[in-house]
Amino acid sequence: MPIGQLIRDLRILKQWTQAQLAEQLAICAGDPTGAPGRDAVKRWETGKVIPGRHWIGHLSRVLGVPDGQLVAEATLDRVNRRGFLGLSALALSHGALASELAASIAGRDPGPLAQVQTTHGADIVTASLADKASAANLRRWMLDGDASVLRVNAAGILAKVPGQGQADDVARVLAHDQEVRHLYMTAVTSRVCAVDWTTAGRIASQPAAYGHRADFLATRFAKEALNPRDSGARWCSSVMLRELSPMIGRSPA
Repeated sequence: MPIGQLIRDLRILKQWTQAQLAEQLAICAGDPTGAPGRDAVKRWETGKVIPGRHWIGHLSRVLGVPDGQLVAEATLDRVNRRGFLGLSALALSHGALASELAASIAGRDPGPLAQVQTTHGADIVTASLADKASAANLRRWMLDGDASVLRVNAAGILAKVPGQGQADDVARVLAHDQEVRHLYMTAVTSRVCAVDWTTAGRIASQPAAYGHRADFLATRFAKEALNPRDSGARWCSSVMLRELSPMIGRSPA
């Protein structure tokens, strides 16, 4: 997508006029007299002028986009329009953590990923920052990491990096690594079915015990099975649908 259209969509997402965006840029830059005005913003959005590197940096901060994402052509090629807008919203709450995780991954330091299971939102933003070298580090930790938390976190981030190769690797690990599968299944179940972690773990381990809620659970997992941004969640949801299938239609009215 042209950078001008992205600027326009992100501005509208914040419910700002072109003049208000110009004002925010002036505040961010600390230089009201040298900041672009409404006409400059209009030229950027129509594609007549491409903002320079100085203003791209301020645009990233003002529009709530992770550092460098507005001009990371590789990322823009991978992320579609709707996904990018969603990413900008997630970055407001997960951007700082994702930046720290991305830095540790790039630096080949698995420590932060071995502490606690990361959230879905943090994984999405971190995945958007991962380059090929980082993806290789994540794949190695997913396969050979000492701690199950490290392996599931690596899998969770890789699952959100676009590309069928990554999806196939994640699916193989989920199929063969019981600890990773349980942690990933629990996280997906908790998020998708809006239940606490303990209940989610029980549903993931013994779906037959929740036959009385099969219709409800299957409806949630069916939607998640089409999630374009998480191949791991698709795999887990498909497995849960298979387990729940014999019980669908038997739930109390």
